[in-house]
Order: sequence, then structure tokens, then C-alpha cells
Amino acid sequence: MEGTEVRRTAMSFVFTDIEGSTSRWESHPDEMMSAVARHDELLDNAMRAHGGVVFHHSGDGVIASFDAPLAAINAAADAQARFNAEDWDQVDGMNVRMAVHVGDVVMRDGEPFGWALNFGSRLNAIGHGEQVLLSESCVESIGNGLAQPLDVVALGRTRLRDIAQPTRVFQLVGPSLRRDFPPLRNTVTNNQLPLPRQSIVGRDAEVEAVALDLEANRVVSLIGARGIGTSRLALAAGHRVAERYSGGVLHCDLGGVSPSGIADAVATSFGVGVRAGLSTELSVVEWLGTQGLLLVFEHCERAIEAVDRLLSAILAGAPNVTVLCASERPLGIEGEFIYRVAPLPPSSSAMLFVERATAAGAVVDDSPAVRELCEQLEGMPLAIEVAAANALIYTVSELSDRLRRRELPAGLGPQGDLRSMNEAVALGFDALPEDQRQVLSAAAIFAGSFDRAAVAAVCMPTARSSEVDEAITALLNRSLIQLIHVDGQPLFRLLGVVSEYVRAQATTESNAAASVRFIDHMIVLSTTAAGDLRGPDERLACRRVGEQFDNIRAAFERSLASGDFARATTLATVLWEYGFMRLNSEYFRWSQRVIDTFGAGDEVQLAPVLGVAAVGAWFRDDLQSTMELARRAIRLETEFELDFDLPARLAIANATVYSGAGAAPPDIFAELASYQRSRPELYFHVNVDTQNSIMSTWLGDTEAATRRAIRAVRSARESKNPSSLAFALWALGSALEADDEPQAETLLGNALDVAREVDNGWLTALVQMSLASLRRRSSSAIDAVPILADLLDLLWRAGHRSHLWATLRLCGPVLGDLGEDALAVQIRSWVSSAQLAMPPLPVDAVAIKAQSQQLVEEHGEAWVDRQSALAASWTTESAIATVRGALLRQLA
Repeated sequence: MEGTEVRRTAMSFVFTDIEGSTSRWESHPDEMMSAVARHDELLDNAMRAHGGVVFHHSGDGVIASFDAPLAAINAAADAQARFNAEDWDQVDGMNVRMAVHVGDVVMRDGEPFGWALNFGSRLNAIGHGEQVLLSESCVESIGNGLAQPLDVVALGRTRLRDIAQPTRVFQLVGPSLRRDFPPLRNTVTNNQLPLPRQSIVGRDAEVEAVALDLEANRVVSLIGARGIGTSRLALAAGHRVAERYSGGVLHCDLGGVSPSGIADAVATSFGVGVRAGLSTELSVVEWLGTQGLLLVFEHCERAIEAVDRLLSAILAGAPNVTVLCASERPLGIEGEFIYRVAPLPPSSSAMLFVERATAAGAVVDDSPAVRELCEQLEGMPLAIEVAAANALIYTVSELSDRLRRRELPAGLGPQGDLRSMNEAVALGFDALPEDQRQVLSAAAIFAGSFDRAAVAAVCMPTARSSEVDEAITALLNRSLIQLIHVDGQPLFRLLGVVSEYVRAQATTESNAAASVRFIDHMIVLSTTAAGDLRGPDERLACRRVGEQFDNIRAAFERSLASGDFARATTLATVLWEYGFMRLNSEYFRWSQRVIDTFGAGDEVQLAPVLGVAAVGAWFRDDLQSTMELARRAIRLETEFELDFDLPARLAIANATVYSGAGAAPPDIFAELASYQRSRPELYFHVNVDTQNSIMSTWLGDTEAATRRAIRAVRSARESKNPSSLAFALWALGSALEADDEPQAETLLGNALDVAREVDNGWLTALVQMSLASLRRRSSSAIDAVPILADLLDLLWRAGHRSHLWATLRLCGPVLGDLGEDALAVQIRSWVSSAQLAMPPLPVDAVAIKAQSQQLVEEHGEAWVDRQSALAASWTTESAIATVRGALLRQLA
């Protein structure tokens, strides 16, 4: 821009970030204010002491620039020493990860911009707190100039997110620096397995055996009675072998899922959207395709026939997928390898009892009495844990006597190894006072994990806060509920065997009352989260909905089954923005189920569901249904003077633009803009300015586009809403592409990071397409490849066809630049025939046209026609597999 001094130079940078800062802010909000201020002061002093300048603050870290790499390295070591000398106990520690990188940047009025900053941020993201990583360019630039006692250790090659080629990574070591860290964080491979909730005792040999079985078999089932530890063994084995699978590891817990909901639960866990004209099962199989994945399922016995049917289809249609199941009984799938999980041997049983009893505060050791008790419990791990949790109340001998005298509870006949499990649960249940028994019985209604607020609302609606805490503590101490931590948030859950036992003790009346309270609590949670998604607490709200989605689903199913139209409608509509932004297609199927169930009823009550169902139809590329549902919703809104239907209008606008039919209808766009301007939330104002900026960019008016995007960024920063900021940064980066590629690269990189932090798949896709297009033009085609590969995976999984077609279209010029001429023609021909993609960015449209003309000149029209004819035989699955394979070959 005029008046701006621009020059290119090589610089050294230090990148820093606080590890686990989110959980610390949530646990110690007041203390973190002063701790972060001290953190900033220490960093600033360390950087300045070595000639550095801190030019960027992210809130949890900084970026500092240096003229020389040695100064940057010494500053990082100095900063870590200063952090180690401080007392951070008030915030449970302050672990800062750092990275040092050397690269070219563009200086604009004294501030650096460009690709080197994005690379350094990606490098820093794979480190751990207290660790200092060095890039290959940094190590090469210092040669032998590093002064003792500092030294450099090579950590090998790894892939960074959005970086095409694997890069060598090094670690700085010295007297004030920790040397031993876990393996570098993998920002590319997808491992969705939850971390173990507790240590697994006495199963090391079994973990190794299962790992070997997974090498030789495509489906391995861990079979054992409830409480024997099949799930823990499956998770441990999955973590052990995760690196074998190029596509990563996906996980789904089927506990609490009804047989009819198995496919939906699996699709949502895997992030798979349902394709138009396909069942949920086939959509899952179609997405898995040829990917090299390990799928881990827990509690398969709850709906054995539905699981059998789905997994048989997966194994037949996805040849590179391996399946690991935890179940009470075999699935009966062809080729199933059955690993029968045995009870723990005496020595391991005693070790487990002592470890868990000691953790509960009891004083016990490995004695003959402990071994005798574990024999009575038949080596069942969960039974041993429940008994150990009662070691504070009873001596080991008393526990043994009570178990010896006990008969099985009514209604639970002898079931082999289950006898000890049932007796142990009954032992813990009978030790509770009556009010705590009622709490536990009510908690059995939850389909997934739950938090303290849920216990208070559903299980103890009239209790005082101290009574809620007392009840939770008592149930935890007896191992009747389990404590798990998700991102530092304490959550609780009942194991299946405990849930079944306590449900059997509850009366019909108490179950019915708890059910209503459960549904209402999920409505309050969903409604609160829906509002928070538009404000500064978006990250927390998104996490809360993700954690509770199993419970929200269960509440919806209960409402639908009982004919409760009002509650079912609320649950199916209130979180539509969550479903839209997080590419959760299951949520939109709920609105269609409400229409199917209550469609013959009052149309006025049905109106809010129609607009949400229209968005769902657009997601699965059913444009005819999109228009019919949306127009019907708007007609009812007008006829009966109902609330403004935002989803219906968004569905029409998106269906028009993404079908390639042109801009959104002017009246719809004007209504959307007017409505959003009238709302008090800055979230909506950012949307309008961002949309106007993008329209100006597409029309070539970069000055207006930049002005509107800057206004959007200011409003987004004021709102503190991450998705709004990512949206606005995307618009500003897009507006600046033509005149200022380095700054556009930085802005788009920042937008991508923010969108990923809040799991906003829709915005992630938008930004990745712009970033891949820019990378191809400003750097090289190979630098666009990893972005496109990740984007294809995201969209193919989510079933978002319009974005998918646009991504495939961009793959054409990228692969053409890399010498894949035939594939470039085939992609262009196939996407054109699909007739479902948003218009290309102006610069991409020009590139595609120029590439087409060049290929005709080089190969002739007959050759181009032959390639187009080959593409005519493609299906969506074969097109994705072909293009994705070509991208991965380029990466290799």
C-alpha cells in the first residue's frame, strides 16, 4: 500500500506458548491474571537482555525477533531459567514451550510478516512445556558457534501441520533445561483414543499380545464379562499401535446407545456426514474407503446385531481398516479373531487392590488376607476396585466376611464371572445411606459422562451445595462412579454394570421424575451453550456440547419416544449453529425426525424445525428439499407473524451460491443483513461486515473489501468470539491477497489456527481453500498439497459436498503444476459435471482457464477429450481416492 516501507530480510525468532493455559484459566482465573502478567514480564526481560524485540502477544505467549540466531537461542534458554526460578504453585505450574526458527520475512514499517512466522508457530505447537525446539535452518545457521554448556540434540524428522515436506527437529539442552520429554506432539496423525482414566495393572503381557494380533487380523474382539477390563485393555492396545496407521485411530463408545442409534453414534464420533441418497451406514463405509485406520469400539454387546451389521459393511467396503472391539460376547463377524480376557492372577489382583485402596487413603499391604479377598472376587478388576474403595470403612477381613455371607441381589441370577462383580456392586450400594442410593439411581439415567451441575439438577434438585459435594465424594470413594478429566474439567460416569444394577433398584415413579429433570437439564445446557457460542466463551461452550452430546441425544430420543413435541423441537433446533459450524450432520437429522414424527400436527409449532432441516438438506446436497423446506418455513413465518427464521434464509442463500447458480437472492441477502444488524450481539455485526468484504473481494473492489474486513476484525476482537475473529481474519487475508501476499499468508494462517482451536470445521474449510490457493501462487504448488489433503479428509468425512467439490476443483491446477496433466483435466471435467460447487475465487478461475488452454496447446484437443471421458466413469468415492492418492504421492 502507498506510504508503507516494505523490505525482505532473514531474521531469527523465538516463539513461546503456555502449556495447558486453558485449564489453568478455568481453575484459577484470578491467580492467572497476576501469573500471566509475571510471565509476560519475565519473557520481555529475557528477550530484551539478548537484543530481542517482542512484537506479538497472543495472550498465552509471544513472538520475539532477533538479528542473530545465537541471540535468539540464548534468550530462550535464559527465559526458561527465569521461569524455573519462579514459584507458580498458585496456578499449578507455568510450563512454557518455546521454539527458535530462522527464516525470510517481509518487513513492513518495522514489523515482520510472512511464511517463516507460520512455520515457527507450527514448530512450537509440537513441543512440550519447558522444552526448547530448534528448526533445521536455525541449527544450520549457528554452525559450531553454540557456546558451552548449551548443546543441541537431534529429535529426527516429523511432519508439521500444513507443511509439505517432513522437517528435522532439534532440542536445546543445558544445565537449566530439562532434557527428557515425551515424544513430540503429533499435529498431523489423528488419534482420537481417550487417555487412560487410571493405570492399567497386571495387563502388560495382554497389551503386547493384542498388539501382535492386530498385525495379523483385521478385526480383533476382546471378550470378557462386565468389569473384567476389556475396554481398558482395548484403549491401552490402541495407544500402543497407533503409529502403525497412516490415517490415525478413531474411537466410539457404544455404551448407552440404542440399537437404532448405533450408525448415527458411530458417524458422529467419526465426524462423518450422511450423503444424499445414502444410508448412514453406507456413508460411513464410503468415507472410510481406502484409508489406513484403526477403529476402536467399546461396549459392542449393547446392540450386537446392529454392530455386527455395521462392522461387516465396514470390513467389506474399507479394505485398509482394522477394527478392535471390546465386548462381553463375540460379534460373529467373518474373520473375527477372539481374544478372551482372563481375570487377573492372584499377584496382579493383590497389587491392584493395594494400589486402589492406598489411593483411597487406606493402609493395606499385599497380605494373605488381601489375596484371599481377591480370590473371592475371582480376579475381576472392577470388583476388586469397588471392594478396595470400601477399605476405609471395613477391614480386609470384614470385607471378606461380608462377601462370604452375601447372596446375589434379587433379579440377578448366577452368571459365571459376573457373580463377583454383582456382589461387589451390591456391597458398595448397600453401604450407602438411603438418600445417596437415590442419587446413584437417578444418575443411571445419563447416557454418557456428567458434571457436578448435572448431579445437582437431575439427581438432587432440592439439595444444598454441600450435600451435592458430599454425595459425589461418597460415590467416588466407593468406586460406584468414576472420575475422569477432559481438558482439565472433572466429569463423572457410571460403568455399565453399576448402572444396570442401580436402575433395577429404582421405582418407576422415581425413574419418570428423573427422566423429566434430565431432559430439562439438557435443554438448559443446550440453550446456554447456544448463546455462548456467539460470545467470548465459545471454546468452553463447544467443549461442553461435545462432552454432553451423548446425553443431549438421549434426551432428544426420550422426548421423541414419549411424544413430547415441545421438548423434542427445542433440542432439535437450539444448537443448529453448533451443528453448522462443527459439521455435525447428525444434529440436522433430528429436525427431520421431528418432522416425520409430528408432521401431521400443528404447522405453526413445526415452523422452527423446517429451517434447521433445510440447512441439513443443503449439507447433504439435496437442493430441492433445501428450497422446499426453507420456503415453507418462511411462508409460515409471514402468515403467522413468527420469529425471524435465520436458518431458512441461510439455507436458501447457501444453496444458491454453492450450487454455482450465482449470488444469493437480493431480497434474502438484504433480509439477512438487516436482521443481523438489528441484533445486539457483535457476532452478527461481524458476519455482515465479513460477508460484504468477501463480496467486494470477488467483485475486485479490494479497497472496499479491506475497509470492511478491518471493521469486522475490530468488532470481532471486541466481541472476543474466536469464530468471529477467524471469519474476519479470513476476509482481511482474502482482501489483501492481490497486493500483499506475505501479510495475507500471515492473516490466513492466524485465521486457520483460531478456527481449529474451537473446532469450527466450516471456517477451517473456507480458510484452508484460500490458504492453499495463495500458497500455490506465492510459494509453490507442493506447499498447497498438505492443506488440500487435510481439507479433502475433513470434507469427505463431513459430507459437505459443496466445499468438497470446490476443493477438488482447486486440486486440478495444483496437481497440474506438479506435472499431473492428465489428472488435472480429469478433475476439471468431473467437477464440472457435478454442477455443485461455489464459484471459484477470481484468481483461481483465471488459473483454471489458463491451465486448460495450456494443456490443449501441449497435448491437443483429442487428448483432453480422452481424459474427460475417463473422468466420466468416476464415482464420488473413486474421485476422492484418486485425487487424495495423488496428493499423498506428492508428499512422499
